[in-house]
Amino acid sequence: MDLPVIGHEPLQDCLQNLRDQEPLVRAALARQRPSLGPVSAVLATYNRCPFDPDGPQAADNPLTWALDSLLAQSPSVLAEIVVANDGSSDHTSTVLSRYADRHGVRVERPEWHLGSAAARNRAAQAARSSWLLYCDDDCVMPALWAAGALHLMNEVLAADPHAAALMLPFYYRDLAPNGTVSMDEVGRLDMSRARFSTGFHLWPTTHLPEPPLCCAGLVPAFQVELVGGQLLLERAALERIGGWADQSTWTTSYTDQAVLSADLTAAGHSLYFTPDPRLGSAHLKWGAVGRYMRPSHPDRIPAVDRSLIDLIELSQVPRVATGCRTTPDEFLVEEIGSFFEFFALRDRAGALAWAVRTYEEFVDRSIVYTRVASVPSRRSERRNLWRKAIYRGTQAASRSKPSVWDIAVEAVTQLSEAPITAH
Repeated sequence: MDLPVIGHEPLQDCLQNLRDQEPLVRAALARQRPSLGPVSAVLATYNRCPFDPDGPQAADNPLTWALDSLLAQSPSVLAEIVVANDGSSDHTSTVLSRYADRHGVRVERPEWHLGSAAARNRAAQAARSSWLLYCDDDCVMPALWAAGALHLMNEVLAADPHAAALMLPFYYRDLAPNGTVSMDEVGRLDMSRARFSTGFHLWPTTHLPEPPLCCAGLVPAFQVELVGGQLLLERAALERIGGWADQSTWTTSYTDQAVLSADLTAAGHSLYFTPDPRLGSAHLKWGAVGRYMRPSHPDRIPAVDRSLIDLIELSQVPRVATGCRTTPDEFLVEEIGSFFEFFALRDRAGALAWAVRTYEEFVDRSIVYTRVASVPSRRSERRNLWRKAIYRGTQAASRSKPSVWDIAVEAVTQLSEAPITAH
């Protein structure tokens, strides 16, 4: 979990220097051919095309923003685009058919809505490359995204043959980091203490005033314990762990990437992250109102020929039944409950720590570590949401580990709360 430090002048100067060097990086990447070969871009989508593709708002469908930015990648690096349409009921099928006809986008369609993990697996199974470049369907990727990822992964593997994943940065409704974070807080996962932090949208303080650069002029990757949804992933490693684990219990898929990270690590693989903002995607968070900062870099986005402000205004209209979007209260329940399940299946001490800390922070002190949802003002409402979350998390985990109920009992006893029992 992380809270941003507001951007300051040294950060802006550093980012501007990196942007000024982008033409040199582009030329360097064009001269190199990493041994990993071309990659497959894979993404899952669900109801990201609410507007009629023959109507006046055809260009306002967020899936088209993602696809157009993928089509703008170097064809020598990106071999194909594979989309799993996860049972969409809007205009997604029609839009994808047109992208298939005009641009060769490959479309997989499960028979019904299975959830993001199953859809990601379906796309991965259909892909032809040994390396899979995952992205979200409401993100806009920069022009160097695929080429830069492939180059950096090639460098990582030269030093660490166990590397299987490279996380790329993303920015919540922005085009660059708007704050800084300690490198020690980027991509961290501590099971026994139930502590985790992403920091993928921030800039490491160790990289000020000037970051280290590799031979192509990119910011090198460093090892992490946690990755997110914008990543380059080895297909063989994904197959070795049985694919993305089923998280269909949770509409938000909030722990998909945490489970993937834990499974890859348990299988002996290492994970990496580059903070290079020239490889950073704008994550529009389609359908979320949220508590997002005003963008620090409201520039025009060449791949979609739209201003970032236009895309944000469209994205911040509240919606449900699109992507992994839910109501704010349900989001809070799933955030707490899904991570209780995650820790309970792996570390008893971590699950207990998570239950107690979220009670003390969320129920007692109104603290949440998300921009998607606001905190209910009444303690009684927060308490009811917490109890619902722990119950659902315990119920989900108990399907494979019945003893998890003991953790819930210990947590409520420690907190002097009423019992949470199996029904």
